[in-house]
Amino acid sequence: MKRRSFCGLLCVLPGAALWAQPASFRFDGENYIQQFFGAPPSGDRVVEFVRPTENLNNWTRLVGLRFQQMPFLDNDPVAAALQLERVVMKANPQARTSVMSNETKTDATIDFLTWSADQAGMEFNVFRYVKSPDGRGLVSLQVAHRFQASEPQVAEKLRATRMSWVRQVVEHDMGAVTQAVMARR
Repeated sequence: MKRRSFCGLLCVLPGAALWAQPASFRFDGENYIQQFFGAPPSGDRVVEFVRPTENLNNWTRLVGLRFQQMPFLDNDPVAAALQLERVVMKANPQARTSVMSNETKTDATIDFLTWSADQAGMEFNVFRYVKSPDGRGLVSLQVAHRFQASEPQVAEKLRATRMSWVRQVVEHDMGAVTQAVMARR
């Protein structure tokens, strides 16, 4: 049997080498590795990334990219953010939420803090919604952080994280998010 060098395989199967590398996403100075891709028959898509040392069962930070068709909300970014706010508040009426949009209401962001029933585990999320370029759905960027309420200086850290993450999500190139979520397999 003839052995091929690694370089030989790259020359024969250039796509295979690229496919073998895990997809990644960079946010807040950290790299995240793709752990999940879902594409139901409806055409929606979801891609989730976590830190390289974590997985979907033990993540503390997660990035999610989504394309969702929401005709029941007229694919309206503000309506989607408000709908998510209602879902969060139904699950935890004491949750802290904030929804904002641009003047033309073509872009909406929600951030929220919620916690487990025993208030030990907490989760902070920021979602940004924009209408897809073809108008058939919404593209969203989600960043999430799970932590324990007992962590030292948790309130101060959360305030700093919130300010930074909301700014970064609002400034993020949603065209790149659209391309990334639609290109994943």
